[in-house]
Amino acid sequence: MNMLFIKKNYVLFFFFSTLIAQDISGMIVFNYSHSDEDDAINGFAVKRAYLTVSKEISDDLSFKLQTDVDPNDSPQDIYIKNAKVDWKTGGGKVVIGLQGMNMFKVQETTWGRRYVDKVSMDSFKYSSAADMGVGYYRSIDKLHYSVLLTNGSGYKKSETDSHKKTSLQFVYGEQKLSSKDGFNLGLVFSHEPYDLDDDTEESTNVLGLFGGYANEGIRVGLEWNQRDDSVQDSTDNITSLYMNYDLQSNKSVFLKYDMVSSGDDDTNYLVAGMEFAPTKGLMIAPNYRNDGDNSKFAVNFQFKF
Repeated sequence: MNMLFIKKNYVLFFFFSTLIAQDISGMIVFNYSHSDEDDAINGFAVKRAYLTVSKEISDDLSFKLQTDVDPNDSPQDIYIKNAKVDWKTGGGKVVIGLQGMNMFKVQETTWGRRYVDKVSMDSFKYSSAADMGVGYYRSIDKLHYSVLLTNGSGYKKSETDSHKKTSLQFVYGEQKLSSKDGFNLGLVFSHEPYDLDDDTEESTNVLGLFGGYANEGIRVGLEWNQRDDSVQDSTDNITSLYMNYDLQSNKSVFLKYDMVSSGDDDTNYLVAGMEFAPTKGLMIAPNYRNDGDNSKFAVNFQFKF
């Protein structure tokens, strides 16, 4: 028998045996959209396709590897979203590698429908969703805080300079309001220097304040974010309100409203709709969107396993 054939099959067998021994999960997000814009292309699209492999190495150490697709390119273009190790110590948790940022994770969980629309800080690129670096997380009773030192280039680009981005998060209260009742109040801040030219160093600072509340099927969140670039004469601001109301155990209505100010331009952005959970693992959300100039109807789908 051909030895090369045996080696190839052995490698495949070892690879799939290793995967079976891990905790494997995934999520696919796709939608159909119809816009009233003259040059709009209406149709179906894959927005996200996560495949996640994770494993508890010990009580103190675990790893996570997650792939995704780029919705702006072909659905076949796959990239790494997370490749990290979590190390629990007596003084907190240390995260090493390509990891999720701490700038809008709590707000995103309060909103609870990233598959329908991103939270404002993510949508308007105030912060990347993930980056390469090291993070430290600590909780003391209801107070949670974290600090990350990362490249600042995000998870789709390589580092281009020697400067690093520092991101801070402070949260008091319940961090996962999409699954637990309670409230939270928080602050996030990031500082990232960059070289304007060979002799000049500038920086971009982002400040965010947020709060959320959930009780008996009602969930609301409010946030205010500011981005200040030392080169610009003015700052950018976003105020965002989102809410959810459960009609039944598998039906709810939702709304998100962003008020965006960038220089002399002001834009309001509305997303409103209804969500259905017809069976375990599947969510369907028909919704209406309007940015003041154009409106769009969409149906978003999320499948998780």
